[in-house]
Amino acid sequence: MRIETQRFGTLQVDEQELFLFPQGLIGLETLRQWLLVPDPENPAVAWLQSASRGDRALAMISPRMFVPQYRVHVTGHSLGVLQMRSDHRTYILTTLSGKPGAVTTNLRAPVIINLDRRLGCQVVTGDDQPVQYALPAINSMNRRIAA
Repeated sequence: MRIETQRFGTLQVDEQELFLFPQGLIGLETLRQWLLVPDPENPAVAWLQSASRGDRALAMISPRMFVPQYRVHVTGHSLGVLQMRSDHRTYILTTLSGKPGAVTTNLRAPVIINLDRRLGCQVVTGDDQPVQYALPAINSMNRRIAA
């Protein structure tokens, strides 16, 4: 399958590499298939690239790399779409936003991926996590995030 993207040019991917987000993402509910693409300049960043809209890619990080105590508090009902079992591997990502020198991550609305079933969802945590948590280490490592 070919995916034409603004950020990465043409990507040739196997459909099995895609993640299905049955409910889409917040604000992008109609986009259901996504690909996780490593950032070529920053190993701490990956891009969630829409398979159907080449102009939609979200910069993501593993929040625990920068906030080791970070925990996601959501109801089991919120995660039902992931069809998780106890032996499944999960991955938690948070979106990046901002401008060079002022990059933040949204700890309130993480993306959770069931790696074994290739299913994902974005949830809103039940606790008081910040929507804009400043990431000084990212700011000095990568200027492309906000572009």
